Amino acid sequence: MPDARFAPEGSWRSGYSFMKPYSTIWSSVTFFPWIEGSFRFTRTMHVPGFDDSIPNTDYGDFKDKSFDAKIRLLPERDWWPQIALGMQDVAGGTGVYRAVYGVASKQIGEFDLTLGYGTDRIDGVFGGARWSPRSLPNWSLVAEYDAFNYKQDFGSDLSGSASYKKGLAAGVEYRENWWGVKLFGAHGEVGLNAYVSLPLEEKEFAPKIDEPAPYTRINPRPSEAQWHADKSHRDRLARALVAQDFRDISIGYENGRLEARLTNARISSMPRAVGRAARTMLSFAPLETREIRITYNQGTLPIATYTFIDARLLLRYFNGLATREQLRPYVAIEYARPAEAKEAVDTAETLAAFEEPLPEGILFDRTSADIFALRGENVLGGRFRLRPYISAYLNDPSGAFKWEAALIASYDRPLWGDNTFLTSAVQLTLYENVSDVTQPSNSTLPHVRSDVAEYKGATNFKLMRLLANKFYQPATRVYARASAGIYEEMYGGFGGQVLYLPSDGRWATDLALDWLAQRDFEGWFGFQDYRTVTAIASLNYRMAQGVTGTMRAGRFLAKDEGVRFELKRRFQSGWQVGGWYTITNGNDITSPGTPEKPYYDKGIFMSMPLETMMTRDSQAIAGFAIAPWTRDVGQMVASPGDLYSILERPVLQMHMRDGLAKLGDRDDDYDLPALGAPYERRWPEFLGDDFSSSRRAAGGVDWVKTLLAGTAMTLASTPFDKDAANYAERHADDSWMKSTIKVGDALPLAAIGLSGIFAFDDSRPRLSDSGVAALEAGAVALVGSEILKWGVGRARPTAGLGNHEFEPGSSKDEFHSFPSRHTAVMWAAVTPYVKEFGLEWLYAVAAITNVARIGSREHWVSDTVGGSVLGYVLGDLAWQSRRESRKAKGTPTLAIAPGKLQLAWELP
Repeated sequence: MPDARFAPEGSWRSGYSFMKPYSTIWSSVTFFPWIEGSFRFTRTMHVPGFDDSIPNTDYGDFKDKSFDAKIRLLPERDWWPQIALGMQDVAGGTGVYRAVYGVASKQIGEFDLTLGYGTDRIDGVFGGARWSPRSLPNWSLVAEYDAFNYKQDFGSDLSGSASYKKGLAAGVEYRENWWGVKLFGAHGEVGLNAYVSLPLEEKEFAPKIDEPAPYTRINPRPSEAQWHADKSHRDRLARALVAQDFRDISIGYENGRLEARLTNARISSMPRAVGRAARTMLSFAPLETREIRITYNQGTLPIATYTFIDARLLLRYFNGLATREQLRPYVAIEYARPAEAKEAVDTAETLAAFEEPLPEGILFDRTSADIFALRGENVLGGRFRLRPYISAYLNDPSGAFKWEAALIASYDRPLWGDNTFLTSAVQLTLYENVSDVTQPSNSTLPHVRSDVAEYKGATNFKLMRLLANKFYQPATRVYARASAGIYEEMYGGFGGQVLYLPSDGRWATDLALDWLAQRDFEGWFGFQDYRTVTAIASLNYRMAQGVTGTMRAGRFLAKDEGVRFELKRRFQSGWQVGGWYTITNGNDITSPGTPEKPYYDKGIFMSMPLETMMTRDSQAIAGFAIAPWTRDVGQMVASPGDLYSILERPVLQMHMRDGLAKLGDRDDDYDLPALGAPYERRWPEFLGDDFSSSRRAAGGVDWVKTLLAGTAMTLASTPFDKDAANYAERHADDSWMKSTIKVGDALPLAAIGLSGIFAFDDSRPRLSDSGVAALEAGAVALVGSEILKWGVGRARPTAGLGNHEFEPGSSKDEFHSFPSRHTAVMWAAVTPYVKEFGLEWLYAVAAITNVARIGSREHWVSDTVGGSVLGYVLGDLAWQSRRESRKAKGTPTLAIAPGKLQLAWELP
């Protein structure tokens, strides 16, 4: 049974549990101390997954995928328990194991007590106790009251679980940091639950015992005249850089400044790579060198320019004689300018990395985490790699587990001109059973993805990619790509992408356009008749604590149009976990979609930088996604080279802390604690502060005047009620009316959702406080409008009784017209942003909700005006309350950090 406890922040636990007739493979991630999500794949023994009406079925027992979520409402403090709200089998699954519950846990001495109540599969009250003796802290005895309603489970009569009654379960558990196991007994059966855990908030899981040391050799340094006279000095520096995996090197010296443009093929941290390059350059620099400048490229795209204006201080820092705090004022970090990328610092002194001999031949690759990999860096002027590949597919009627094992050989090399490259890959399939899928796709959309079995089974040897990429930097913080060729297994074509970065790097926007043709099943140069153009505009917004939100809007592969939302968190280890949800007009009605409720594409993903698990640094990244694999709605083509994915990590590192993390192959004093925080917002205490502030803010409002003004506005709009309702009825079938209703009804939810994201982003205090105020105002507006609906009891337009019929206290929805709940929440949510940032145009956006509620004939015009007035008043009050709480005037703040002491207060 669930409890209110959460694993440590960043814990990724994966395990297996068994209690006859159920066996479950599960995985969970604690995103923050207050929220965790999990995925379960459950098999029920003796229950067939599909009936005999489906031919050639080899699915076996019934299996179900489900997603769970748990949110902490209140933390445990003093006398009150920790309280959490949980949902099982959510997000549009089958609902076989659906449950909603509230639970509280309290630690009393050596005992952790739990009490909760659930609905659906968790039927009523449940609870338990865990005893962990201090003498044996890793061991626990567990007893709980099992309140699952097993009889309602799918196929319970066949599996035998229908006979299970509510009752006691008991067991013993052993936990370590990285793993745990529990044995228990319940319903006359013995059960097991075992798991392993990865701490994603730790920076690395394996020590870097094989990592090459920084360059520390002492070399005789030439004078400036010797440097210019003898090219061998530059050649020796270039060879030293190449030996440390630096590539595409250009070197120049002029007027006391030694400059380099380069990239690194192995090191994952841009500041660390820059530090190693700078250390090496100092060892070979002319004696008159005063300044070191390095422009770092990600691949071939110039990202950042580091200028160290005091070379002697930089050398002292590398030798441990100066601190990062002393060095930082003498370092300038800025985005690379196009002129710097193209300029030859000194034509006679420029050395291209490809002119320096590179190792030839094929070698075992030690920089990847593959079982094995072969790599060659100078094979016919390009880079060759051979590696294994495995993919898996779940839950097809012809078999619950489908998989493919293959070898992929890739070859990349530069082509003519600057920043133009050939990328190619072929695949040899060693084994696959995906093509055994016997059920043809019944998708009513163009089969842009659902014919995957045809692609897998046509041939074992195929061309996966063959294209030319041209990269550009037309302006500072603007990047572009042009591509043509075979993009992926299913599509080829041509297209491009343009990306813009702001100066602070906190967000990025891009536009990708691709003309595409669907490849034939043989996997070489043939194409089918299907043609399409995809156009996707993306906005990536980076928040505090490693959270990034992405919105993509445009035209997808099946010619459907819509929006895809993505949310992910990057942990300290660099691992990323997230999910996506796509809404388009594709109207996918294949099961579980229906004409009334079409299916929308969704899934979860994880990105894993492999250097955290290896004994030496690496840029290799692995990943996986869990999503329906035979869906056509909301699909995108595999990008030939997504610019944001290429630039995201170095831009993040450029703006993380002071941009110098690991510059000297150490963390310096970043992680030393700072005592005292200038502004800390603790849940739920800040709600109490806001409540106190709201009473003060409310005291300054002339409520009689406000009530009279709101009543006057509502009554003044009443004459328009019937005409607007008649107009809405006449145009009910118009496409523009349907679209307006759909958008307007969704806006309040979108406003609250965005406010939740903004409230969480405490790196922008004004925006965060506005988000908190919007959430508070929206919640009060929701409750207040419901109370008024019940108290006023006004008939809706659809009731056909007119706008003067009232039935106060009625429980019937047809008498819940005044005020409009949607408009009240919408206006309450946008008002704090209008007040804080002067964004009056948001009221025009909010008015779309008014139009939608009138157009759907759910409300009269005066209902929406009354809701808008209510929302505006509450939004303004919440904004004032939040501002007063934040100011905390007269309260001094003390902050102690390495090398500094700050005392500050704000006077009234």
